[in-house]
Amino acid sequence: MPIDFTSLNLEELDIHNQFKESIPRFKDHDPHLRRLSHLPLIYHSPLLDEPIFNTPGIYLITGGRQIGKTTFLKQIISKLLSEKTAPKDILFITGEIIDTHHILRRIIDIFHDESSSLQYLFIDEVNTIPDWDKSIKYLVDSGILERTVVILTGSDSQIIKTSMKRLAGRRGKAERTDFVFHPLNFKEFVCLKDETLSYICTKIMESPLTEEFPDYSHHHDKLTSLFFEYLLHGGYLPAVNEYALTKTISKATMNTYLHWIVGDILRYNKSEHYLSEIFRGILSTYTSPVSWNNLSRFLSIEHHQTIADYCGILSSIHVLLILEAIMEHKLTGAPKKNKKLVFRDPFIHHSISFYLDQKFQIEKIKTHLKNNEFASRYVEAAAVAHCKRWFPTYYIKGPKGEVDLALVQENRIFPIEVKWTKRLRPEDLKQIKEYRNGLILTPSSGIKKIDSVTAVPLVKFLIHITGTQLNIG
Repeated sequence: MPIDFTSLNLEELDIHNQFKESIPRFKDHDPHLRRLSHLPLIYHSPLLDEPIFNTPGIYLITGGRQIGKTTFLKQIISKLLSEKTAPKDILFITGEIIDTHHILRRIIDIFHDESSSLQYLFIDEVNTIPDWDKSIKYLVDSGILERTVVILTGSDSQIIKTSMKRLAGRRGKAERTDFVFHPLNFKEFVCLKDETLSYICTKIMESPLTEEFPDYSHHHDKLTSLFFEYLLHGGYLPAVNEYALTKTISKATMNTYLHWIVGDILRYNKSEHYLSEIFRGILSTYTSPVSWNNLSRFLSIEHHQTIADYCGILSSIHVLLILEAIMEHKLTGAPKKNKKLVFRDPFIHHSISFYLDQKFQIEKIKTHLKNNEFASRYVEAAAVAHCKRWFPTYYIKGPKGEVDLALVQENRIFPIEVKWTKRLRPEDLKQIKEYRNGLILTPSSGIKKIDSVTAVPLVKFLIHITGTQLNIG
């Protein structure tokens, strides 16, 4: 039987806990699992196969909206049930319908069962519950969560991390308690779309980047074709699946994401009008270094700190990436220098474009991507997003020009220039030629030297760094 929440007026929780009535009913009628069963491409997170959440403690999963955090929790619940965990020892709470942390504490009190050896508590979008950390801290200190695996998710990393500091020393004994979910990277999309390409992706990750091998050249055109598709839908699974079914992305799918973003901004008591202006400013200067003051020229917002605040929030809710210039002697960013602003994923870029212009259509982007000059901004942004996922990443502002990316690994800088063209101008390479280990990422399939700098296929590079190491060879 479902937990009795009548006294709390929270019957809405029952829809996410249908396993308490019947496990088959949960698998057939849970809103997330039901939608999942109808998708052509179902992503299986590697975390589902690892014994990570078996030790009592407080685990945190952060990541942007619409990337599958809630579905992942439901998949964990389904796995626990298949492993004979009693339904009474599992509870899923969606934070967006919990008004106060007092209600949260009372729900957990009802769920707590001293006779159980291990219980599992899932709180989705916990950051939407005001002062949630006060109740969790109280429950940990009182011993009520001593035999409970608590898995929290949140889409606002800034708010979540501030709250988690109050739980210092109360997270449990697990070696790893923090996880960040991202949209699918290019390699994950390739393997999801075509499992037969998994072996070539593995070989690319395990081999030196500059190593030539026949298998790669045979697959380059296929990988490039999939990369163009990736630039249309990005790594957001709703868009990936919709494109797989219809070869387009509907306005409804983009609107769903946009409503979340605007709602999150409004929670900060910010202006939607200012938000739209900032989006226009970002697109006007996309992938080019810009100061907050310079960005204000495109906006009615006069104070540069206001713009910085909005961009900080957009970064916190996983919409925007802020790329700083590197201080080469310190291998850190230069906060006072101009920044590059890019969206974290092509799908976000398209959704924002639609937000600003309701006539926007994916079909036009599909056509325009055939133009390398148009595509180059999307390509560079994808390279930035992939590098920043695994490495400290900056750009270089040097005496002879700029370099698009500066990836830091083991106290070394790896300068990277993204050139989505087969015609390179010598003046574009003046700065990167100053480095002995620079790379140029190109659309070509081969590896060659261009004015002493090694050029490699961009699609190969994006897959290679998925192994979290850059091995130039």
